[in-house]
Amino acid sequence: MKAIIAKKESQVKTVSEHFNSAKSFIIFEYQGLDAATITSLRKSLRASGSQLCVLKNNILDRSLKAANITGFESLMQGPNAVAIAFEDEISIFKMIADVEKEHKFIKIKGGYINGGFIDAAQVKQLSAIPGREGLYGMLLSCLTSPIRSFLYGIKAVADTKQQ
Repeated sequence: MKAIIAKKESQVKTVSEHFNSAKSFIIFEYQGLDAATITSLRKSLRASGSQLCVLKNNILDRSLKAANITGFESLMQGPNAVAIAFEDEISIFKMIADVEKEHKFIKIKGGYINGGFIDAAQVKQLSAIPGREGLYGMLLSCLTSPIRSFLYGIKAVADTKQQ
């Protein structure tokens, strides 16, 4: 009996350390997903520097309390999974939202970003934001647009003078 309690305590400690080092995480109800979908989701999360954990609600609740994270107490019902992001904060919201669109029985319960709880509606808003590479592309486009317009203007003047 003591070995089981020690194992659960070490699991709580490990998960709470993950929560403390995470940039963001999302809690969702995964009931109905088949093994192949969960495996592909785990692989894609791992590729983006994230991790998927399926935990008992008691261990999840204790881990959140050990990490001093509040706001999730009412969400601890049903089979829950946690996707934890260690690198890109937004990528997990996008991935889980894509899985939710594909499988209607998935239910996003809430998330955590920038030190605070966000509800399911805010998670869906964050999932609509382009990824980091997309945002860099938009910024680069904004920076090069005036130069490009100036060069097209110069080219047009040069073409008119050649005629």
